[in-house]
Amino acid sequence: MVLQQAFNRLHRNIWIVFCPIILDAISLLTGWYFIGFSGESRLSWRVILEMGMPSLSHLLNTPLMANQIEFLNNPGNSSFAWIAVALILLASAYVQGGFISLLKGAADGEKTSFVQFIRDGRKYWVRFIGLYVMVMLAKVAVTSILVMLFGVAGVLASLMVFVALRILFIYLEFTIVVDSKSMDYSLRQSRHYLKMSIPRTFTMILFMFLFSGALSVLIHWIWLPIAVITGIAVYAYLMTAIQLAFMIILSRAKEMDEPAAFIAA
Repeated sequence: MVLQQAFNRLHRNIWIVFCPIILDAISLLTGWYFIGFSGESRLSWRVILEMGMPSLSHLLNTPLMANQIEFLNNPGNSSFAWIAVALILLASAYVQGGFISLLKGAADGEKTSFVQFIRDGRKYWVRFIGLYVMVMLAKVAVTSILVMLFGVAGVLASLMVFVALRILFIYLEFTIVVDSKSMDYSLRQSRHYLKMSIPRTFTMILFMFLFSGALSVLIHWIWLPIAVITGIAVYAYLMTAIQLAFMIILSRAKEMDEPAAFIAA
């Protein structure tokens, strides 16, 4: 089973898990510094739309961590909060490239290293900043248009659009690093990798949505500092294994594809 292979290879490179844990810890402590621990227990969940380096903020409907633009909407925020958010987002873009590179090395059975992490983080951080900006603008534009057309129902419609696009481009972030080509190429080639691995990829997507949804509901229901802190470690470990499973699937699709010498039109 792919997921079992992912856990086995992750255990041989367990230090990879500390990348998201450290960045999430910094984001959480920064958030607490500016606004403290806010929110209350409720029945809520969030659909995960992110790939690559995991962050517990992907599961929270309350912007508690300073690694997302929504954090700036918190009342009582310091006028300097945007500087902290900008620096953490830049660091996230840097870490994303290095993290995905480590996943690729682990998936291929290679020895991963901190030097590799730094090298590829430096190589791809600008591309990921561009991708983040593109996605953010697309979310604002699509949501605004659908809300104008359908009112409150437009919010649900926009969510469905984003989930569909996420599945269609599930390997986009990985392709940017693995193939090291242009954004246009990565967009097309990531769809190609999906087509070559539909059964295994959709099985892993379902598992990812079920796991992340269950953890999101649990943390929102408990909603205590200890739940968030524990959630950072648990989510980093389990989601890193899931991301590694996706990388193993992509690597197999890439191996199958190489004899055909696929070239994007």
